[in-house]
Amino acid sequence: MLLQKGATAPKNLRSQRCKAVTGFPRVSVSGTVDPGDWTSAVDFVNRLNWLFEAYDLEAMINAFLPDATVHHTHGAIRGATQIRAFLTDGYPYLIPGVNRHASNHIVDPDVDGVMVRYQNLLIRHAWPEQAQQIRAGAAVESSNNLPGIWAYSPVLDRLRSTSDGWRIAERHLGGTVSNKALSVPLKQRQDIKRFLPTSQH
Repeated sequence: MLLQKGATAPKNLRSQRCKAVTGFPRVSVSGTVDPGDWTSAVDFVNRLNWLFEAYDLEAMINAFLPDATVHHTHGAIRGATQIRAFLTDGYPYLIPGVNRHASNHIVDPDVDGVMVRYQNLLIRHAWPEQAQQIRAGAAVESSNNLPGIWAYSPVLDRLRSTSDGWRIAERHLGGTVSNKALSVPLKQRQDIKRFLPTSQH
């Protein structure tokens, strides 16, 4: 069951697409999504964050439908080929030493699925070259203000139910704020892949 009896998607999401970045629909006081769908959709979002941290590339890609679209402040990524290229070449600098924390989940009915909005925090707990030490279970006392919140983004995922569970049809990233002091310098990003996780955690 995707929608409880009598539940309808908000009018501004009945079209196939919703506006990127600024087009998040208004939040209602009460939710109408089936509790089972609410729980499984939130669980999907949280599990996907862990898959990103582990850099399980194939699982990350498979979490999106083949024709999925990711809207962000710089444009859009469309389809499996572009998503794979982005996650392979454009995204790795966001992985080593970074945890993802989704909070304040709200699940609402969508046209033919559900939409989950949440606030996503990227928390830097280590610099890339130190990440393996943390993954190995070391207890480290930081002297450089880590862990710290690196970036904040509101996110809206439009999910569709498949035989394998929820999959993302559209992901919308809202306005993002990042802490420059915790960013990896551009000149180091090309060398970042050697610090990626080699196993899931």
